[in-house]
Amino acid sequence: MSETPTRIPTPLHRVSLWSLAAAMVLIIGLKSHEGPVAGAPWHLFGWPLVFVGLAAARRADGGGNWWKTSVLLAYLIVVLFFTRIDGDTSEGHVRELVLKLGLGILVVPALLAKWWLRAPLDYSWFRGRWTWRMWLWLPAGFVIAYSFMWLYFNVLTPTLHHSWPLPLQGDRTEAMWRLFWGCNFVGVWDELAFINFVFVLLHRYFRFGEANLAQAVFFTSFLHEMAFVGWGPVVIYAFALIQGYTYEKTRSLFYIVILHLMIDSILFYMIANRWYPGWGWHPW
Repeated sequence: MSETPTRIPTPLHRVSLWSLAAAMVLIIGLKSHEGPVAGAPWHLFGWPLVFVGLAAARRADGGGNWWKTSVLLAYLIVVLFFTRIDGDTSEGHVRELVLKLGLGILVVPALLAKWWLRAPLDYSWFRGRWTWRMWLWLPAGFVIAYSFMWLYFNVLTPTLHHSWPLPLQGDRTEAMWRLFWGCNFVGVWDELAFINFVFVLLHRYFRFGEANLAQAVFFTSFLHEMAFVGWGPVVIYAFALIQGYTYEKTRSLFYIVILHLMIDSILFYMIANRWYPGWGWHPW
């Protein structure tokens, strides 16, 4: 069921891949964090790695598909750098995310993969019948995710809910709806961007393990910058690895999206209960 690379990646391929992955961490994952030198943000150390990654890819296969793939990964980093990534649910920010993340990250790369790479993205929403293990993983995953989320929000990083600002006074119905739909939009986007785009492209050149480790770096960097601070990188990296493994086994986008939205329902519940103990809000 997996896509086995047609050839063994060379050291230059690996230099290219991991330079771009490191650049993603420095440019996006640490975008709003203070740099190691006063006045020098982290992204200044990341852009040289982007050029190293592109140069190594060019030397690895000339103008072939790996170089084009590395260009798409660099494009992803550039678009995210010029996007305000946080948990703000204001109307203007929602429009920005829909335009840049939806059109810029999902639509444009899909068109380039088809017409420039001549290797379209998979978009395998359904792949046969679900096995009993897939059905069992849904409730098991829910219990595990709830346990980790509770620990994350209440013990490990008790100020985490501040990443999603909500009103403390007045009517909060609209803000809660924006949070609800925002969690769902980002959840679906994560899987399409980091699994169906980054992981699928990487798996064409690298074996599953290496491709999965790399996509999880991209996945984690984005969500760390968006909201998941404190212990977030550890929690999200583990989740991203599990999602990559699940997709490798099932090849069903629908299944991993269901898993993600199930966890996002827990996320929404945790945020609401941290802001409003007892959660007295109802959507009707």
